[in-house]
Amino acid sequence: MSLNTQISVAKQDIPLHTFRMGIDTTRADIPIECLSFSAAPALAQATYPHRHDFYEVLYITGGAGTHYIDFNAYEIKPNTFYFISPGQVHYWETTVPIEGEILVFTSDFLLLAPSDYMVLHELSFFHTVEGKPTLTVGEADHAHIQALFQSLAAEFRSNKFRTSSVLRAYLHILLIHIQRICAQQDDASDSPADNAAQSLTRQFKQLVAQPANLGQSVNDYASQLSVSVNHLNKIIKTTTGYTPGQLIRQEVVLEAKRLFRHTELNATEIAFRLGFTDPSYFGRYFKREVGVSPGQFRQAFA
Repeated sequence: MSLNTQISVAKQDIPLHTFRMGIDTTRADIPIECLSFSAAPALAQATYPHRHDFYEVLYITGGAGTHYIDFNAYEIKPNTFYFISPGQVHYWETTVPIEGEILVFTSDFLLLAPSDYMVLHELSFFHTVEGKPTLTVGEADHAHIQALFQSLAAEFRSNKFRTSSVLRAYLHILLIHIQRICAQQDDASDSPADNAAQSLTRQFKQLVAQPANLGQSVNDYASQLSVSVNHLNKIIKTTTGYTPGQLIRQEVVLEAKRLFRHTELNATEIAFRLGFTDPSYFGRYFKREVGVSPGQFRQAFA
């Protein structure tokens, strides 16, 4: 598996798993991998908190234990997807070895063509804020999903003519099929107006979830999305029940929690990393949003 790990020294940062291509230069244009858990290295089931710079779709068919995604614990269940977006922190505690499929890919691979730009924003299972990054499917969908994974894995191993094009097509089919299952389970509306609102919401969530954007204002995000602040406020409030400002604060606090929980950075260092120029204000901000001080939060995990 072409995943590599960069581990920071003295826990000054959360370990980052980065996508690395293998030594076979004929595959250098295919930043995607599909394989089974049984064939994957131990890295794929890391028991320490870490995050990725790529997307990961995990389809579990067997095993037992717990999958921790940020600060939520999810039971490992058969016929269940677990979706990991770049920047999320996760790790495993297993009691029975995991069985199933692993699919990892970069956004560049998914969005190679200009016409593909909106695909990522139409997927409700990535960059979730209030939703669960899991999906359990029925037997009918299970058979179709297994067939798609088998096709992806076989094509990845084949290295035939235009393999990257075929893999991208299979990837799109799989992701769209998953989104259809999500829509059925959520009884989602298919009206053009609702779809446009959901797409804008996901674009906003994707931007907010990027650590590099921490510290930006609602005005900044509205400008990047080419919409007015009023329109962004209205759409986000309607689709999520939260204002854009609330979602921004949620993401800032989540990143702060990650750093307090999984690194040895002090409160001042974390404050500066998150874009706060006044560490004292950051401490008040954190306590207001979380209910406890940064020190109390960190002590709870000591």
